[in-house]
Amino acid sequence: MGATSPGTINPIAIRGTLGLALAMGMGRFFYTPVLPLMVAALHWSSAPGAWIATLNYVGYFIGSLVIARGWVEPTRRVYRISLIVSTLCLAAIPLTSNLVWQGSVRTLAGIASGLIFVCITQRIPFVARRPVDSGLVYAGIGTGILISGVIVLTAGSLVDWRGLWLICALLSAVFTAIAWAWPMPAPGESKPTDKPAEVVAANDHPDNTAVPPRLRRAMAVLTAGYFFQGFGYIIIGTYLVVLAKPVFGETAAASTWVVAGIATAASPLIWSNVAVRIGTRRGLTVCYCLQVGGAVLAVFGTNPILLLIAAALFGGTFVGVVMMTIGEGTQMGITAAAAKLTTWYSLGQIAGPALIALILSETVIGSFIAAAIALLLAMALTLIGSLTGNIEK
Repeated sequence: MGATSPGTINPIAIRGTLGLALAMGMGRFFYTPVLPLMVAALHWSSAPGAWIATLNYVGYFIGSLVIARGWVEPTRRVYRISLIVSTLCLAAIPLTSNLVWQGSVRTLAGIASGLIFVCITQRIPFVARRPVDSGLVYAGIGTGILISGVIVLTAGSLVDWRGLWLICALLSAVFTAIAWAWPMPAPGESKPTDKPAEVVAANDHPDNTAVPPRLRRAMAVLTAGYFFQGFGYIIIGTYLVVLAKPVFGETAAASTWVVAGIATAASPLIWSNVAVRIGTRRGLTVCYCLQVGGAVLAVFGTNPILLLIAAALFGGTFVGVVMMTIGEGTQMGITAAAAKLTTWYSLGQIAGPALIALILSETVIGSFIAAAIALLLAMALTLIGSLTGNIEK
């Protein structure tokens, strides 16, 4: 694989961009802007939407767990099957409004999303030829979120919620064709030493048995922080458009998701540069502070401008936290750090909507307060884990 010249776009990175766009921004997050329309059309209360969201995150947990535990090898076949499944699940949602069907399809979609996310993110160090390539791949999450919001905003007044899901599925199929050639190993090709050089240097034994207790403790604290990050951010991600509905209206509320998508798409490049300039730990601190600020701002979001700012702060920070936290775990030399962190992140995503469904389903504002508290805990634990690991920045 030749080096990419400065100023040119790495075509391999673009495949990863579109893979994350279809799996994360569309396969997972299209549910957010279309949810108010489904609630109105199907006469749902808040609870069904929360439980269906929770099942999607259960699926995401399963997808990341099977790789983290070594039960499924992240191969080319697994990656490609997951791309197909993610697209088919988008097309399957409008077949019936039955809650069992909806929950089952969203669970399967979550599994596919988790598999695709780990398959792509763990291969980034082998694909990136410049620092910008990593940010370009992660920008796929925001690209998908932006596309999701634009679909609802532009077509929401022309077709019903079923038509919106089908439009999203069609675009996902196009992205699948392009993302198909993301460089994944065939079965048996992946080796224990097939890791970035900095990980090999930090880990004398490929099986990771010699990891010092200090680094194990640091990783444990880091994963605890990542759990609360998943808990807090997903509440905002699930209910931002619902919060905006009384202010903007059912269809126009998707404008907040468009703003979030634009900010999310730009954020990986921004935070990768910030981390280089001021260090990962300081970058995480700044990123978390802005994320908490966005959650607090949303609590008082009866004004359209405040809601749009909150959407920008949400979109502009959560991928930055993901990138920098996974970077911290990878540098500690822990085997399958990305998969292990993603597993705990997905557990937080399960717990967040479940709490809303059980306790806070009647108060969206209360949900955002819970999100802000969780994100404060996440910031504290993440920084403690980083300091304990004593990784040079």
